Amino acid sequence: MRPPLAAGVLLVLVLVIAAVVATPAPAPIAPGGDIVKTLCAKTEYPVECEMTVLPKPGQKLDAAGVLRLAMDVVRAKLADSKKAADALIADPKTARLALSPLHACVDLYDYSSYSLDRADKAMAAGDKDTTVTMLDAVLSDVDTCDQGFEDLHLTPLLSKQDEELAKLATICIDIAAAGLR
Repeated sequence: MRPPLAAGVLLVLVLVIAAVVATPAPAPIAPGGDIVKTLCAKTEYPVECEMTVLPKPGQKLDAAGVLRLAMDVVRAKLADSKKAADALIADPKTARLALSPLHACVDLYDYSSYSLDRADKAMAAGDKDTTVTMLDAVLSDVDTCDQGFEDLHLTPLLSKQDEELAKLATICIDIAAAGLR
C-alpha cells in the first residue's frame, strides 16, 4: 500500500529543510583586522597575494577595498608590461615577425586596464557577476597575448610579465569570489 502523496511530499520537504539547516553558512569576513590575510588565504596564490596587496598603515578595509588594492597591483603590472612591450617594439634587434604579437599585447594590456575600470564600476554598483566577468577578461587578455606568439611558433617575449599578470588577475578573481556579496 502506497503512502498518500502529501505524506511523501512532506517527508521530502522535511529532509530538504534538515539539509539546509545542517549546512553551516560560510563565516562572514569582517572588515578591518586581518582581512587582507583572510582573503589572501582564500586565493590560489596566498603568499603572492599577501606580498603584493599592501594596505597603508592604519587603513581600514572591507573586502571591496582589498580587491581594489589587488586591482591596483594589476594596473601597475600592466603599465610595466606595456613599457616592456614598447621597448621590445622599439628595439631594432627584435625579430620583425614578433612585432605583430607585441603590438597586440600592447592593445590587450590597454583592454585589460579598461576591464579593470569596468570591474571597479560594477563593484561600486554591487554587481558581483560583472565584476568577476571583467576580472576574467583581464586573465583572458593575458593568455591571448602569449597565444599570439605561439601561433607564429615564436617564444612569447612577454611570458614573464604575462605569468605574473595571470597570477595577479587570479588573485583578484579569487578575492572577488570570496569577499564580495
